[in-house]
Amino acid sequence: MNKWVLITFLALLPILSSAQSFNNSSEFSIFSTEILSKLIAQKALKDSAPSTDKVHSPHRATVYSAILPGLGQAYNKKYWKIPLIYAGLGTTAFFIIKNRDSMLIYQNALKLLLDTDTTSFPLAYLRNQPITQLRAQRNQYRTNRDYSIIGFAGIYLLNIVDAAIDAHFYNFNIDKPLALQKTRHIYFASSRVQNIPALGLAYRF
Repeated sequence: MNKWVLITFLALLPILSSAQSFNNSSEFSIFSTEILSKLIAQKALKDSAPSTDKVHSPHRATVYSAILPGLGQAYNKKYWKIPLIYAGLGTTAFFIIKNRDSMLIYQNALKLLLDTDTTSFPLAYLRNQPITQLRAQRNQYRTNRDYSIIGFAGIYLLNIVDAAIDAHFYNFNIDKPLALQKTRHIYFASSRVQNIPALGLAYRF
């Protein structure tokens, strides 16, 4: 009896060893899968969390543009806007100076014609003009100067507002996902050979 028990135990020993080895490998595989899934979840959470050193500050962009026009646009990496800003500021500044100088010429002519000093005369081309016309021209240049100042201030404020808005939407992606893109196929040859078009055109929108 003991002989047959011993023979049966020796015959089943390799099977029991294989089962134990498979059980250990299965437990190790499950354990490894759990660790891997946790590491992937932590990596995804870290990537989705906003990084403090990569935060784009709208306040900083606003202050930059207020100190120096175009500096906020450079901070937002919208470099193509900087020449437009300085073109607008330069144009309005030119008209401010031009209209101011013309206004001062007519103002000085009126002053010389209306004073009691008979030895002083305005510029030659202004001496024979009526007083009312000189006043109208002076007022016109003054109005143009004021409008130019308003334009200069408007472009300066627009530069600040633009920098602030761009900074707010700096990390906003407006591109459509690839899965939502539609592709339309146009075939110039309607006949097909084995369902393969001979000539066609495709575009996405």
